[in-house]
Amino acid sequence: MSRPPIAALKWPLALVAAAALLAAIGISWSLDATRAATAARTHAEQARAAAESRLRHSRQQQELIAAHLADYEALAARGFVGAENRLAWIEAAQLAGRESGLSALEYRLDPRADAPAALAQGLPLKQTRMTLTLPLLVETDLARFLAALERHAAGIHRVHGCTLARTGDAPFEAVNQARLKGECEILWFTVTAESRTLQ
Repeated sequence: MSRPPIAALKWPLALVAAAALLAAIGISWSLDATRAATAARTHAEQARAAAESRLRHSRQQQELIAAHLADYEALAARGFVGAENRLAWIEAAQLAGRESGLSALEYRLDPRADAPAALAQGLPLKQTRMTLTLPLLVETDLARFLAALERHAAGIHRVHGCTLARTGDAPFEAVNQARLKGECEILWFTVTAESRTLQ
């Protein structure tokens, strides 16, 4: 029996082994490249979906702003948006007092505070309490004053409550002198002008 010519097959076997090694390296590289391309495509699709979502959200915001811009500008013109307009509130109370025939109106303004969360509903809503003391001839003077305040008020407000009390125990006389004292708490509302997205 003769032995196979190993020396003659040495180079062809080496070439076959090299080709197999190169094929394995090529397959491995192809698999890595395919995985990288798939990951890159997935990342690109996620980025595109996120960009489309941001664009949709931006368009919705623009539509919302366009729909409510006139209302916002009207509220800003009334003094509801931004800093407190305390001077306008005081002037409105004084004008309402003069119009109602109340001469010795007294007022006190508390510092601005956060409105209750249930009322604010996520907005930066603030409230300022004004306490008014009013000398009254008759009970109906209070209703006339509050109606006049409603007409002259520069801003958004709410009457939180009023009390009436007699100023003395003297019997009633038909004289032009205040025998009653009214005290009212008025809440003035403002929204701080900080940048927010509408939701």
